[in-house]
Amino acid sequence: MQESETINGSEITPKTQISPDALWYVSCILITITAIFLRFVSLTIKPLHHDEGVNGWFLTTLFRDGVYKYDPANYHGPTFYYIALAFAKLFGLNTYSIRASVAVWGVLIVILAFFLRRYIGNIGSLFAALFLALSPGMVYISRYFIHEMFFVFLSLGVVVSVVYFIEKRRAGIFAIAWAVLILLVCFLPSTLKLAAALGGKNEMAVWAFRGGFFIVEAILVGLVIRMLLAWNSGRPIYLLLASACISLLFATKETAFITLGTMLIACVSVWIWRKIFKVGEATTASSEDELTNVADENLTWRNFRDALGSGTDLLLIIIATLAVFLFIAVLFFSSFFTYPEGVKGAVEAYAIWTKTGSKDHTQNGVWAYLKWGMEIEAPLMILSAIGLLIAFVKAQHRFAMFATLWAFGLFAAYSIIPYKTPWLAISFLLPMCIAAGYAINELATAKNSSLKILAGVLAVTGTAVLAYQTYDLNFVHYDDEDQAYVYAHTNREFLALMNQVEYYAEKSGRGKDAKIEVVSPDYWPMVWYLRDYKQANFHGHIVDTTDGEMIIAKKNDQDADVVRKYSAKYEYVGSYALRPGVDLVLLVRRDLADSDGQELYRMTQPK
Repeated sequence: MQESETINGSEITPKTQISPDALWYVSCILITITAIFLRFVSLTIKPLHHDEGVNGWFLTTLFRDGVYKYDPANYHGPTFYYIALAFAKLFGLNTYSIRASVAVWGVLIVILAFFLRRYIGNIGSLFAALFLALSPGMVYISRYFIHEMFFVFLSLGVVVSVVYFIEKRRAGIFAIAWAVLILLVCFLPSTLKLAAALGGKNEMAVWAFRGGFFIVEAILVGLVIRMLLAWNSGRPIYLLLASACISLLFATKETAFITLGTMLIACVSVWIWRKIFKVGEATTASSEDELTNVADENLTWRNFRDALGSGTDLLLIIIATLAVFLFIAVLFFSSFFTYPEGVKGAVEAYAIWTKTGSKDHTQNGVWAYLKWGMEIEAPLMILSAIGLLIAFVKAQHRFAMFATLWAFGLFAAYSIIPYKTPWLAISFLLPMCIAAGYAINELATAKNSSLKILAGVLAVTGTAVLAYQTYDLNFVHYDDEDQAYVYAHTNREFLALMNQVEYYAEKSGRGKDAKIEVVSPDYWPMVWYLRDYKQANFHGHIVDTTDGEMIIAKKNDQDADVVRKYSAKYEYVGSYALRPGVDLVLLVRRDLADSDGQELYRMTQPK
């Protein structure tokens, strides 16, 4: 944008100014790049956690045998494995690809926060996204091969879809793309299996059928999308997307009812609070709202009901919403209609989860999340609390009130539940980042200059603290038990053990056919790292063996038995920390041992 200036009747050279919108979009790009960098760089530096190893084992079975059967005793849903399967098919079955299948959702959460611009302001949406990009916990769990990140993305997807539906927004490119992806995922796997069945052992025929089926499906998906876009200008797509996200939430983790229940309670609480303050439903944007760039006056129950329509439209949208929810849930829990028992298991899982929630991981106490949060997410905890105070004192911005209640409602719920693990915290960290962004927006756009200065101080300090803690946690102390998010994590020494196994396997001349006897009762995530070794045997107890190239045992607990049984044929290479309180020892057959190999009695001596 250019402005001409006239001085004493003479026109001077125009000045170039950057428009606020251009600056906002440039900021979005920079924040997204930051999120990508933090989530994808050195993604394999941290060894897999025990739970990641178990998830990797399920994925390996699905990848190689095409079999996944939902087990309610596992109390986590199937969507996670099918997403990882797609990445493994495209990029190979390796640590980077499976973790990338999670990291991508961490980036998409950041991008989705930009769509809240209208509801928490220009500055608010940027800082909400920045806090999501920099949060130590959001980054750490984005680099973890577990269910949480996709689950949290879906929860934000539900919120954005519903508010866009209420405002009767026309379906945008991102909404259409998400709808297309869901449709393809729903139908493509089944057609690929049909192609394999029709093609038999003829690989060319299989690929021909796959190509043909994909073209047909793409045409059908295109027709469905075109039909949806013609229905009320495509506005119902948002409600259908919300339904799909809710179904996927339940098919990802059983804690979905806690998240959705908290959201519903937050909506009711906002309505009650505004009634107490006698703020009418018809309230329009004030001059103060114009300053803060917040415009959420349309987010009312009346407008939601109006968006649903009436008569045939109402009936169709209800049927379509329920159909989407049920179809997606049955599709995933039944493993794409190959395991009907999984649907029954989806219901049984809640009884199992209830027992788990009151018995397992209960040692951290009621205040664990507050303690962990103030240790490593203090800027978000403090700023989100400020956001809550501002939202409820003003009682004007419905979405901000909802977001803060969503955040602290989940915080309270997970604090009350005895079961506590660090990764559950990201469910409430997401809305806390939104509330924190709103707080910065309100302070920065206030008329009082002191509040503007305070906003700048809080924004810069909070960003700097989060950036440093993210670097320290994710790239330096990622296996340090003193860190809040490091929870019984595998020690970096474990990767040295795996390198030694690979070295001696190659030295033996047998490579991936080397025989490895794992007699330690503690070995996860080793199953993942030895997945390509055909003769890696996980016994979990001392066995008789003399021909295996290597033996991996548990230090201290098995020392006496190991020395007695294996001293004649094996030498001691070294001991390696698996996780806190668990060390492993590597033994190699004498004919393979290097010159620095030691007699087994040496393993009983301190490192």
